[in-house]
Amino acid sequence: MAVKEEIGMKHRKVGRLLIAGGIIAALGGAYLFFVEAPVAGLRYRELYPEYAYLFIPALVFLWMLGLIYLAAMACYFQVCRRIGQDRSFCPENAKDLSRIAGLLIAAGVFWLLGIPAGLLMGVTGGIVIPFLLAAAASAAMGMLALGLARLLKRAVEIKEENDLTV
Repeated sequence: MAVKEEIGMKHRKVGRLLIAGGIIAALGGAYLFFVEAPVAGLRYRELYPEYAYLFIPALVFLWMLGLIYLAAMACYFQVCRRIGQDRSFCPENAKDLSRIAGLLIAAGVFWLLGIPAGLLMGVTGGIVIPFLLAAAASAAMGMLALGLARLLKRAVEIKEENDLTV
């Protein structure tokens, strides 16, 4: 019984550590998208008045991206909570990882769509490389989450088979 309690304590500790890391990431992202971006936009609007018309569209674009990432973080926190409850291999975690993958891939596509939209609105080509890098990073993380979701789904199936056998 003591071994089982010790394992449960380890799961709770891992779950808390994952949640703490997620909180740090979510706060950093929220600061970047919802504080730093508007302040930087206001500065650029003063420095380059000829591009002032881009302030609101750029802000809306970034806020939409921020909301996509925050939705992915909400799923992440659900997965972490279940890990802390020693429910790592459950169908809900596989579904949430699939949702995270879809959201991250959607964010990657959104970054890509920002390139032609920005160019059509008169933004210089300087956005292409940063937007491509952001799209690639987001899509890569989405593909990683998708792979983990598939592995977890298979692990849940194996676990259920073993539970039926015993």
